[in-house]
Amino acid sequence: MGCEGDQIMKNNENSSAFLKTTRMLSMFERLAQGELLKKSVEAERFGVNVKSIQRDIEDLRSYLQEAYPNETGTEIFYDHRRKGYCLYRDQQNWLTGPEILAIAKILLESRAFTKEEMNQLLDKLAMQSSLAERRNIKELIQNERFHYMPLAHRQSLFSRLWEISDAIRRQVIIDISYIRIGDHKKIERRLKPQGIIFSEYYFYLVAYIHETDYEFPAIYRMDKIENYRLTNEHFHIPYEKRFQEGELRKRIQFMQSGSLMKLRLRFWGESLEAVLDRLPTAHIIRQDSNSAVIEAEVFGRGIKMWLLSQAQYLEVLKPEDFRKEMRETVEAMAGIYKEFKNENQKTPL
Repeated sequence: MGCEGDQIMKNNENSSAFLKTTRMLSMFERLAQGELLKKSVEAERFGVNVKSIQRDIEDLRSYLQEAYPNETGTEIFYDHRRKGYCLYRDQQNWLTGPEILAIAKILLESRAFTKEEMNQLLDKLAMQSSLAERRNIKELIQNERFHYMPLAHRQSLFSRLWEISDAIRRQVIIDISYIRIGDHKKIERRLKPQGIIFSEYYFYLVAYIHETDYEFPAIYRMDKIENYRLTNEHFHIPYEKRFQEGELRKRIQFMQSGSLMKLRLRFWGESLEAVLDRLPTAHIIRQDSNSAVIEAEVFGRGIKMWLLSQAQYLEVLKPEDFRKEMRETVEAMAGIYKEFKNENQKTPL
């Protein structure tokens, strides 16, 4: 009988501990979401006395001190004006409402995720803010969110990004089936993945082709990878020779691979600042009241698309072969419009 009584007491203690844990988790979750907690309301909610709630709050305070020893600004305090407990977070360590709004705007502009994924991300972001800020954020992005249009491929990329990123970290060789842009031909590649970059709406995998001696890596649009497999093989690149996404990003335009090119151009458009922003490696060689001569390092020929978008306000000076290529492209474009001068003459489809 004594053993049975001991077991009942033990069960009651376990049940009590479980209820306390559940209660504290609920309170902390709501504090983290910006809610105001009042002891009397919480006591009624959980069917305990006010002293139990006070002990819970003290336990949560102790937890925060242990969990965030270097973040003195994170604490539960009593708001005398509103007569309840709040969680205060130092803005140096937590996202603020304006910061969350800025991130949400960038996400919406990216169009990189399906509508379901985008809504999930925006909801999770908003939950990091206080209750009052959350309402403002949702209202400020409501229209963009309603009219959000994802990219045509409609693919979920979260798992793919995570798994291939892990292969990059562990230097694991991967096999991919890739639908080549342009001719839609499927190709098989064995790759040494180096990095993942987001640019102009898409995620790209940067990788060296296994058992080739190409000096520069190839670039694959992630949504065009039909299938991929992480192998059991590893590759090794010394740390000092590691691929650096940041350095590539400064030198590549429109994610087209190729050799490194030193570009010199003359610009006389309205915004020189826009040119310098577009080409992070650019520096001004000379400048007068009418124009500026700029030099920049770029990878591949993707830069050509952007240069053409500057119309008659930009001239490529060097290298000579690229200047010739630009001239031939402009002449070909002019030829298209000369060929169909008559408004009534239909352009062939």
